[in-house]
Amino acid sequence: MTTNYPAIIFVPGIRAKPQAIEQQAQLRRCLNYSLGELGVADAEKLAEQLEVVGWSYSFYGVNADISPDLPGIEALLAGAGDPETDIADARSVKRRLTAAMYAIGDQFPLLSSLFATSRMEARLQEINRYFDNRNGEGMQARDFVKRALQQAWQQNRHVLLMGHSFGSVIAYDALWELSHSEAGGQRGRVDLFVSMGSPLTMRYVRRRLKGAGQQGRLRYPANIDRWLNLAAVGEVTALDRRMSHCFRTMRDLNLVQSIDDNLEVVNRFRGPDGLNVHKCYGYLASPAVAAVVRDFAAQA
Repeated sequence: MTTNYPAIIFVPGIRAKPQAIEQQAQLRRCLNYSLGELGVADAEKLAEQLEVVGWSYSFYGVNADISPDLPGIEALLAGAGDPETDIADARSVKRRLTAAMYAIGDQFPLLSSLFATSRMEARLQEINRYFDNRNGEGMQARDFVKRALQQAWQQNRHVLLMGHSFGSVIAYDALWELSHSEAGGQRGRVDLFVSMGSPLTMRYVRRRLKGAGQQGRLRYPANIDRWLNLAAVGEVTALDRRMSHCFRTMRDLNLVQSIDDNLEVVNRFRGPDGLNVHKCYGYLASPAVAAVVRDFAAQA
């Protein structure tokens, strides 16, 4: 089977997520909106190519309720609010202080316990649970990604792999395993890997990635053509660091054609607690992500 449209594979981040089919429907709506805003003629058909990798339920055993997010999604699709107000909010002193706390905690782990919030501690526990591969849970999460990739490769489709938040870590690890430790099965390349709001810039995470203990070419995935890293204004998870710096050795070893960063994405999602510049729906509804998808599809 072949198709003229590329495969757009979306790997959600940590925390329990809504049913994959529910989240997928809303993400497609957001992408359709942003593509339409750019005047893409086949926006709806292109947005329909987005497939959510539903690893969350096997990890948490529950599905999250999507209803608290729906008003924020509808506001995005209605173009509500003022972009300048959102940008000013994203650059607020409070957000900069929070980002500084994350950065200090990443640089000096022993100090992080002095100011870690309960939310930060909960996220760290979930991250460690993945890296420790308790009951094979980390491996199962990666297997979901690998199956989605292999299906796309079997269909001879160009692949745009999106990893949001910790989903970028799971995607990266899956790509490393497909490069270096998988026997049999379909192998291929990811034409474009897009990380969004990614903690792959954190030292704590990078030291625990697949291949972190290896040297040279064995340390990194060898199946990514291009890597684009996106981070919204006001992001704290990405620490305002550049992937092109953190993973420059991949480029030096000719394992990837390019690694580029855009740290100025405007994520306008507002949920029950106000502006949330990390939310996946806001990324997909942004012109920055729409332009990436539009250009990729035109070149595929």
